[in-house]
Amino acid sequence: MPVALVVIVGAGPAAAQTTPAAAPSATPLTWSVRNTTRVESWRYFQPNPGGGNPDSTFVGNRLTLTVRARRQWFEGTAALQYVQFGGLPTGASGPGALGTGALYYGLAGRRDSRQLYVRTLSLTGTHAASGLRLQAGRFGLTAGGESPSGDAAIETVKRQRVDARLLGEFEWSLYQRAFDGARLDLDRSRWHASAAMVRPTQGGFEDEAGAPMRGVRVVTASLTAKPGLLFGRTDVQAFVYHYNDARAVRARPDNSGLTAPRIDVSITTLGATLTGAYPAGPGRIDTLLWAVRQTGNWYGQDHDASAVAVEAGYQWPTAPWRPWLRVGLFRGSGDTDPGDSTHGTFFQMLPTGRKYAFSVVYNLMNLTDRFVQLQTRPHQKLSARLDLHRLRLTSAADLWYAGSGATTAVGSGFGYVGRRANNSRDLGWIVEGSADWTVSRRVSLNGYLGRMSGGEVVARLFRGTSLTYGYLESIISF
Repeated sequence: MPVALVVIVGAGPAAAQTTPAAAPSATPLTWSVRNTTRVESWRYFQPNPGGGNPDSTFVGNRLTLTVRARRQWFEGTAALQYVQFGGLPTGASGPGALGTGALYYGLAGRRDSRQLYVRTLSLTGTHAASGLRLQAGRFGLTAGGESPSGDAAIETVKRQRVDARLLGEFEWSLYQRAFDGARLDLDRSRWHASAAMVRPTQGGFEDEAGAPMRGVRVVTASLTAKPGLLFGRTDVQAFVYHYNDARAVRARPDNSGLTAPRIDVSITTLGATLTGAYPAGPGRIDTLLWAVRQTGNWYGQDHDASAVAVEAGYQWPTAPWRPWLRVGLFRGSGDTDPGDSTHGTFFQMLPTGRKYAFSVVYNLMNLTDRFVQLQTRPHQKLSARLDLHRLRLTSAADLWYAGSGATTAVGSGFGYVGRRANNSRDLGWIVEGSADWTVSRRVSLNGYLGRMSGGEVVARLFRGTSLTYGYLESIISF
């Protein structure tokens, strides 16, 4: 892919996927079509002699047709999705997948991986007077965004830095994922309660998308205090998630070196989020505190892990280009002793991982990430973002992890993979730029360009320690 084109357009990975939905129509039956075309280009770390080809460029397309039927208290939604690739790389593996093209090809076994499947099929009942909302069937689910705060600044932080850290639709992957089950919400003027029991569908990089994964079950519950209830201009949420996985999958992504005939994982996550936005001088300060504790069972071991994110920013909303500067620290625990009876690696469940790792070269498991971020809006139709990350593994005895959770019900792929750290923690530096350009009401362009300089962890696994990844994406909707 022409790198110059990506540089010109830049790219916001989540920008095109977090566009607010259109206001409900009074028409009983409505339909919409959305087509996404993406060209991706990889220059992965150069493997040692005998390894795979680190350079690849391929194209993918996703077409979604959605139909909605509305009545006074009910809404039915059905969506069909067709995904097809062209030019997936056949030799981009070793050691591990050398880019996302290798993952798509590895699961499909063909360069033109493709599938037509049911993305959504749900019925939603709403009783506005009581604030009750019940959704059942197949639908999308994003943990962390259950309750709108009513504050645009808080919602922006939540959408970018809270939503789907642990549970999401894997939106950026072309096949995505959905959830089968039910969700209940109770909304009040000052608080919001939500609960769900769901099973994810296959998807992500798996071409047999849409098939149920009956071996995985997730139960969630959250209680949100809207701004003003506990603290002024601060949204507070407490949540609990339980993840149970018994798929007939042979992979075991941890540092034990052991194998298993099937998955045996049952983990409970308790956590809280505080998100605030406060006027200060010519602009506003935003803050985020997100923390979780995990307990449970990991292949017969006790699971004991944690993670915390602390972030702050300042935005000048009336200045030219509306600059927004943010800094943050994330720490996900790692396992310190592969031979003991406790598994200490923070488990990310079923996230939309690329919101928190644009390059998808790593995820938040056994990771310490210090970052600086600048967002701007040079024009009403153009937004841009620049990130700098310093990446270190939390434990040198653990693995360098990647992936966004379960993608297939059977086989040899857990959904997470890990490479040995070889007693090092230095994963490297990454600088990445992104932008989103709204060409017209129906057309938008976005893209991304990232450059990673690998540290000692990379140098002990690869001959070359420089990685470049970019893509250009067009979205047409009507």
